[in-house]
Amino acid sequence: MANKPSFLKKLLEFQFFKNRFKFSRKKKAVSPEDAPAELPQHRPLKLSEHQRRSEPPTDPFELELPIDHPLQQLWRLRRDEAGWLPSPSLRLDAPGAAEPPFTAETAAGEHTGFKLAINNSAKARLNAAVPKVEDAPPISLNAQVTVYTARSGLSAWVLAYPPVGEGAELTSQDISSALAGAKVTYGIDEALVKNLPEKEDRYFHLFLAAQGQAPNPGKNGEVEDLYPRVNKQSLPVDEYNRVDYTAVGKTQNIEKDAVICNILPPTNGVPGRNVLGKELPTTNGVPAAPPMGRNTKMNEDGSQLLAGRDGSLEFNGGTFQVNPVMDISGNVDYSTGSVNFLGDVHIQGDVCSGFTVRAMGSVKVDGVVESATIEAGGDLILAKGVQGNNQAVLRAHKDIYAKYLENCSVYARQDLYSEAIIGCNVYSNASVYAKNGRGAIIGGKIWAARLVEANAIGSKMEVRTTITIGGLPCEDFERALLLEEMAQLEKDLQETERQPNNPARTARISKLRMQLSVDKLKLRQYDKNLEAYQAQSQHQRPGQLIFDVAYAGTRIKMEEDLMRIRTETRHSTAMAIEGKIRLMT
Repeated sequence: MANKPSFLKKLLEFQFFKNRFKFSRKKKAVSPEDAPAELPQHRPLKLSEHQRRSEPPTDPFELELPIDHPLQQLWRLRRDEAGWLPSPSLRLDAPGAAEPPFTAETAAGEHTGFKLAINNSAKARLNAAVPKVEDAPPISLNAQVTVYTARSGLSAWVLAYPPVGEGAELTSQDISSALAGAKVTYGIDEALVKNLPEKEDRYFHLFLAAQGQAPNPGKNGEVEDLYPRVNKQSLPVDEYNRVDYTAVGKTQNIEKDAVICNILPPTNGVPGRNVLGKELPTTNGVPAAPPMGRNTKMNEDGSQLLAGRDGSLEFNGGTFQVNPVMDISGNVDYSTGSVNFLGDVHIQGDVCSGFTVRAMGSVKVDGVVESATIEAGGDLILAKGVQGNNQAVLRAHKDIYAKYLENCSVYARQDLYSEAIIGCNVYSNASVYAKNGRGAIIGGKIWAARLVEANAIGSKMEVRTTITIGGLPCEDFERALLLEEMAQLEKDLQETERQPNNPARTARISKLRMQLSVDKLKLRQYDKNLEAYQAQSQHQRPGQLIFDVAYAGTRIKMEEDLMRIRTETRHSTAMAIEGKIRLMT
């Protein structure tokens, strides 16, 4: 018995479904309206510079002439007569010369003049060698020599044209006569004059026939330093990454009459002579200015700069200077009083509270600095450190080196190096480094112009520590103090002017006005320095803060932006990018 058809089969047999679902392998015709748009043409690929076919470099010593140039036409006429002839060679390098007549730059500058002269002589020679009419008698011309002189007059070149018809070949007399006609009398290559007529390539080639002597200017006097002008000090670090600040010393000790530098005399120049026999003037060397500064002297013949006394040698303001050295074997206390010295100061003990040390040169303290004031015109080196009690003030016009800094104010015109900076207000016009030893900056405010680099910033106790990068910290702080002083002076002046008229009032008003005038001059100078810095800072790389770990409570200021570190952050660099502080790990 046959199986009954299924319901699905019966359903598909209806005519409706047959017309509705037709399965065919024929492709459906597409109307023009439904046709897809043409694909866009592919643009040719752009090749990079190293993928492009490079043109062969032009030879600066080669004079290239077109194929229809009169000289080329003369060469073809000679080649047809002789059956073979070397190709023309117009080069300005003269490989056999004692000295190259041209450099690549000067040779390129001679092309125009040489081509113009060759064009004129070759055109005249061609007009003379080719008959004007068909039935003209045969033309006979002797070999011809043309002389070309370089623009500098230091070289003369010859170019020989071959004879035409029954003309005579080239002779040494022809070359000598041509040189004499061009008034070339100096530096003539006699060997070339003699041997050129025997050369196979004597025609249609440039030969260096005479070479002059260039003037040799004198050498300027020089200063030969025997001591370095910049004494770069590397920090001595032990195996525990701790700096021995007692070994830091940037002073150069020198004894009286020791030679600081040699003054080499100038030399006289040697005049030159061109190929026409004319003398070329020269210049003599200029004597060197000796860098003679304070406490230095010249020897009798002026060939050496000597130290005028024992002391410390430094190079400052374009001169060598010998600063006297004050050596204090003990502490700066009531036994010595405050120190004010026009040289370097070395204190082997401590600087006690309430005392001041001022020096035009460098200051080195082997002991501890308490609540004292130290101002150095050079470097400031503190072998042990500072316990400032929020009263110590340190100023240096160069670098500051300190084992540690605690509760003090620090002003460094250049870099600051320390193993620990705790609760300090630091202003540096360059960079602050706390990388050796503990390398910690905890609390206080650090303001550096370019860079702050430390192992740790802040503490786990979330002590507020502010790091500011940019500007001129020392000048900005001093400018703020100056504005406060000017405001107080104006207030005092107004109060004094309201007092009754008397001699004391008049003297006080005069003194206050004088001080205001001085402060205004200082303010203008600060503003001028700030404008110069802003113009220069546009071309410098932005400031950075580099740290291994920064704890919560750390505040970072750059430009107009402020970032607060709220969680412990490790191994990062902070930079201001488009006005925003970014941390890069």
